Amino acid sequence: MTAMRENEDTMSTGLEIRYLWHDIDVYKLCVSASSGAFSGGTELYTSLGALAEAASTLQGFPVDTSDIRKLQFGAFEREFAGFGVNLHFFCKDGAGHAVLEIRVESEDGCETNSKWNRPEQSAHFFAGVEPSAIDDFVAELRRLEAEKCGVASLRFVIF
Repeated sequence: MTAMRENEDTMSTGLEIRYLWHDIDVYKLCVSASSGAFSGGTELYTSLGALAEAASTLQGFPVDTSDIRKLQFGAFEREFAGFGVNLHFFCKDGAGHAVLEIRVESEDGCETNSKWNRPEQSAHFFAGVEPSAIDDFVAELRRLEAEKCGVASLRFVIF
């Protein structure tokens, strides 16, 4: 059990939004997330200004234990390129412990053409987050929007 716990402690857990490039209309981003046990990632397109808008949406979370914030990057309809990421922030209890529900969908280079009309790759999991980490993430999203380079990271916690 000790060896497993040591490995868990060294696993990288968190959400990362990495700038890849932009043109006059969109950003291309690489978004990845890992809880240690589950992980997912995708490359997606989102409009210019979306990172600053996301930062504004998350600013000050949580105000109280009923506070809920939702973000989406990319698109989840199969006719759009890159697929997407949904982020749902909420408090799990009266003590105000914040949780992030993450859903990632991505294309698969193998082109399996699933007959179930589902994304070819997907991940859905939950992770604990602290308000101070969200504040840092908000600042990094704003910097990413302004500088059009770099990474915004949100670290996860274990409750």
